[in-house]
Order: sequence, then C-alpha cells, then structure tokens
Amino acid sequence: MRSMRKGRARALIACLALLTAACSRQAVVGSSPGAPGSGGSVEATLRTDLESLHAAEGRYFAANARYTNQLEQLDFSASPGVDVSIIQGDRRGYSAIATGDGHECVVFGGEARPPRGYVSQPGRVGCRP
Repeated sequence: MRSMRKGRARALIACLALLTAACSRQAVVGSSPGAPGSGGSVEATLRTDLESLHAAEGRYFAANARYTNQLEQLDFSASPGVDVSIIQGDRRGYSAIATGDGHECVVFGGEARPPRGYVSQPGRVGCRP
C-alpha cells in the first residue's frame, strides 16, 4: 500500500513539473522577447532551456526519488550557444545555471538552495538583472 502511495506521489510530482514548465513557457512567450539577436531573445532562450531542465528533473525525480546533477541522465539538451550546469542534484533538490552571450539565468527545485540571490521560488526561472 505504501509503495502505491509513493508511486502516485511521484507521478503527481512529475505532472506538476510538466504543468509548471508549460505555464512558465507561456509566460516567457508573452514577455517582451525583443528583436532577433537582442538580449531579450537570448534571455528567452535561457529561460526556455531552464524550464525544460526543470521538467526533466521532475521526471527524473518521479522515476528515481532523487534529483540528479548529471545532464547526461536527463532527457535534456541545451540550445546552441547555451551552457547549462547543474550545481546541485541530490535527494533534497537541484539547482542549475544557464549562460549565453553574456546573460545568466538560474532555476532550482525541491529543497535546494537558490544558486543566486535574485531567484527565490523553486521552479521559477530568474535572470540576472
């Protein structure tokens, strides 16, 4: 009975991670992306990549009851010109940083510490002001 509850909880967490990523992606599309080649489009790309990473970490957690710090273990690939690093990935949570063309954005999930002071909500991508 307990293992069934754990399985349902993991499935729910995975679903919530996917919904969060989908909602965040819609918010990014609606924000001012700027003209092609502008800083706004770079930031939008970093945000989209980290939202995808957040969803991938949610799926990984649902399957393994822990987060990972290894990109290779996730169904994820960064956009061209974007460097993504997972700073922490363990049973408690994960945090990641994406950089590209002088811009930086971060995300974290679970009970991990935020990787930068300008982000404070798990699952919400924040970019350097």
